[in-house]
Amino acid sequence: MDALRRLLLVGNEGALSGWQDRLLARGFHLSCVPSGTVALRDIHTNGLPHLLIVRLELPDMSGLDFCRSLCEKADIPIIMLAQQDAPGLAVRALRHADDFLREPIDPEELIMRVQRVLSRVGNFSYAGARPVQVCDFLEVDFVRRRVFVDGHERQLTPTENALLQVLVKHCGEVVSVETLIERLWRNGVHLRDRNALRVHMHRLRQKLERTRGDAGVIRTERGIGYTLVAC
Repeated sequence: MDALRRLLLVGNEGALSGWQDRLLARGFHLSCVPSGTVALRDIHTNGLPHLLIVRLELPDMSGLDFCRSLCEKADIPIIMLAQQDAPGLAVRALRHADDFLREPIDPEELIMRVQRVLSRVGNFSYAGARPVQVCDFLEVDFVRRRVFVDGHERQLTPTENALLQVLVKHCGEVVSVETLIERLWRNGVHLRDRNALRVHMHRLRQKLERTRGDAGVIRTERGIGYTLVAC
């Protein structure tokens, strides 16, 4: 990795105590916050990290609830940690996270899993506090869920925000309907269907229009998916 990737650990840092130097040598900077509330405040101030490591047992909320709330802000890679070993726990965790580990944790295994998760991310523009300049007329602030079209601010819903982030990550590429549905509703809740996706996509397109009736920057690849063509 050419630049350091920022990892944010949410929960008791004891599990990763003393790992900063080891991670730094592999190209990662690890920050730690004690709770979900503090993590959300940190993200609002400093922007999204490249990857979140979230303990299931947080002092102020469930790690699952925290990850669910993060999905409203962005499609961000998450690895979840747990001390307990209950039936079905891994399945529940993986509805909200990209990977799951039980403690105690082997440092080399965690590093390998971080690298593997991040290797699937093609575009890291979501990381950081600054808005993303998609093209000359379109700017996106994923943390505060808003877009600026020719300088005019428009607010996004949590689903629209996550949907746009997936498209920006793969700008210029076709993103399949199945991929979008999995990334938006990976926790298995209701509305995991194509009709719901079409409704959200239609509303997002309206918010990205420069003028009424504008063809916009999202192109439908009939029978396959969608492409963001603004790059």
